[in-house]
Amino acid sequence: MLERIDSYYLLPRLGNLIVIFELVASKLPSWLKWNYSNNPNNLIQPRKEEMSYSTAIEYFKALAKIYFISTKEKKTQLLDHAALISSRHRKTIIRILNSTSAIENKKINCGAKVKYPEELLLPHIQYLWISMERISPKRMKAAFPDWLPKYRENNVDNHIKFLLQKMSASTLARFVKKIKKNESPAMKGLTSTSPARYMKNKVPINTLDSVITEPGFVQSDTVAHCGDHLEGVFINSITLTDIFSTWTVNRALYTKKGAEVRDALVNIKKSIPYTLKAINTDSGSEFLNTPVFNMFQEKKIKFTRSRPYKKNDNCYVEQKNFTHVRELFGYQRFEKKELVELMNEIYVDYWNPLQNFFLPTFKLKEKIRIGARIKKVYDKPITPYQRLMESSSLSEEQKIKLSEEKRILNPFELKKGLEEKLTNFFKIVNEYNRNQEQSK
Repeated sequence: MLERIDSYYLLPRLGNLIVIFELVASKLPSWLKWNYSNNPNNLIQPRKEEMSYSTAIEYFKALAKIYFISTKEKKTQLLDHAALISSRHRKTIIRILNSTSAIENKKINCGAKVKYPEELLLPHIQYLWISMERISPKRMKAAFPDWLPKYRENNVDNHIKFLLQKMSASTLARFVKKIKKNESPAMKGLTSTSPARYMKNKVPINTLDSVITEPGFVQSDTVAHCGDHLEGVFINSITLTDIFSTWTVNRALYTKKGAEVRDALVNIKKSIPYTLKAINTDSGSEFLNTPVFNMFQEKKIKFTRSRPYKKNDNCYVEQKNFTHVRELFGYQRFEKKELVELMNEIYVDYWNPLQNFFLPTFKLKEKIRIGARIKKVYDKPITPYQRLMESSSLSEEQKIKLSEEKRILNPFELKKGLEEKLTNFFKIVNEYNRNQEQSK
């Protein structure tokens, strides 16, 4: 007679779970009943005494200290001994040693030799990334030929410059990812664009259907430095960017009255190194007014506007509103009129030369539709200055003047001067805001 066993066993061949005890066992097939009756070990299996998980991890920690620095023959002996002690399969032990984060001294002297030492290069990459206004690693890699020859800070030597120049964009991205962990997300601002219905019939709509192959076709927009409310008078920035070269110019103005916007555009037209042929703006009243309209008519510049509430019609300058204005001055409110002159000094003498001569930009080459997905292909990143120099639309005289302007510039000096001016600027802003709060 079989004794009752309170355990579940897998019935051979049938694949069903059964409980073996006296009443049920009598209903089993005769050959299976005979097997269980004559082999009690098939029914009763003693509990194995195994090393606990926590004890095994402690053991593997000690093993890892010598395992990863041992020869292949020594590793085999260590695995055999570990399998005997811990009652675990050798493949299980290998998997634990390779994957458990609790294991210390993991893979010491294992794998390929380190080509770019982190402790040597990370401080330099961080300094360059901040100096380059935190651009993407691919743009940063493209900017190295202009920046590294003039990089003399932080006791840099030729060996470090060689490693930085040789480093790929993907390797550079891994270093930048470690630096960006403490970066805070950007804020968002308010829009101060108001419609100008009485001028809409005079200015035609342009939806970027044409392909731009030469400089001179630009987009323009304004950014309000209004803080968190639009009441009262505050400073604005006007941005103008060339579609072909991405050459971008900024100016600050106290209000968005037509005459003031016109004067800022005239000043910008004199400073750009190419001939202005056409301009596209949004449908705001700062552009659709009589002084601005008449100025474009006199200069024989084609004037078009984008559709209302369709920001993608003016997408090139909308992007520059963030990269060239918000990333520089942030989202604070600027009310003091005297700040306009200081902002224009920052734009003209430091910020625009740094962006146009030394910071490469991407340009969309083509868009390919693959089912419901659109794949975007970009050209190799180069600076706006390089695009203008490669263009056949500029005369030799214009190119010589542009190259001479770049020759006397140093990106690190521009960045240093920019930070000093910004420190002074925000000191004045904070002092003004404190006085305003105290007077309330």
